[in-house]
Amino acid sequence: MHPSDRVRFVIETAKAVLDERLPADEGAAAVAVQAAQITPLLRSDRDSVTRAEAESVATQLRLLAEQVNDRASGLADPAAHLEIARAIGEMAQALR
Repeated sequence: MHPSDRVRFVIETAKAVLDERLPADEGAAAVAVQAAQITPLLRSDRDSVTRAEAESVATQLRLLAEQVNDRASGLADPAAHLEIARAIGEMAQALR
């Protein structure tokens, strides 16, 4: 499976949190479950695509993690946002 297909749900969940369409704690729980399931698969996916394709998905994930982390800096309780950013960063790292 192409890594971009595998991370689609995680990306949409994080964007929903950023757009305030989904509570951050629910988004963090969903991303944590998805990360636990797909991070090991991303490691094998990187062998089935070109390096540029894997790097592209990793960059997209890294940038999204930075956006979530930046949003957390202005919150009274940033824990859920930081958990989302950490999980997304780990997925990006799995593609390297």
